Amino acid sequence: MIFLCIVNHNHDDMIINNKDLIEITKNFNVLIKSNTEASDKLKRFSQDYNIQLLDESYGLGFGSNNNYVFNYLKETNQISDSDYFLVINPDVTITLNQLKKLQEQVVEIPSDIYTINLFQDNQWTISEPSIKKFPSLLGPIKGLINKNKRNDAYDKSKITQPTLIDWAAGSFLLFTKNAFERLNGFNDKYFMYFEDVDICRRAKIKKMHLMYLPSIKATHIGAFNNRNILSKHFRWYLISYLKYHF
Repeated sequence: MIFLCIVNHNHDDMIINNKDLIEITKNFNVLIKSNTEASDKLKRFSQDYNIQLLDESYGLGFGSNNNYVFNYLKETNQISDSDYFLVINPDVTITLNQLKKLQEQVVEIPSDIYTINLFQDNQWTISEPSIKKFPSLLGPIKGLINKNKRNDAYDKSKITQPTLIDWAAGSFLLFTKNAFERLNGFNDKYFMYFEDVDICRRAKIKKMHLMYLPSIKATHIGAFNNRNILSKHFRWYLISYLKYHF
């Protein structure tokens, strides 16, 4: 069984308008951890579609919120050793059919962590560089200055079969329950950014595997907020960058 974990930070309308999510709730367990006070609309939506809404403990970082949900599942005895924990952004849309295919593939292809083929458009024509090799010291900075200068992204067009990779964006990471437990979840020292690189690197050190499944597709309509040097996202990015490398 796959448990979907969505962290909500003023994304109430985005979540409510996600028609694919409504279909998914009929077959999968969905939990929303609200990092800001949930609107009445989101509360009704969660009740209507049997979503577990954790509207509490506001102001946590991305990793800490996901850890919160995982610990809640353990404390309430909902998740078992054979289950999977899916970290998925509120701005990622995946169809029920694709999620079912993912569930089938993880049974056929053993790994500790999985990620899928993310695109920036609903037609799946604009690939998102969501899988990368571990970053060098200057790689992320070059990418902020000019995204074409960063050369640590895998070329997805050349990957047609399930492939082991270094790290994948936290917008879509599927963990076996045991893998997330062994890793003690995300590192709380990262408020936002680099928590995905960090957990994948720690997995690598523990000889755990991260599998990229190119045939499973979804859309990630995400903004690169960290590119604006005056934004709080850039500050968070810079702080996490320094914590990761130093």
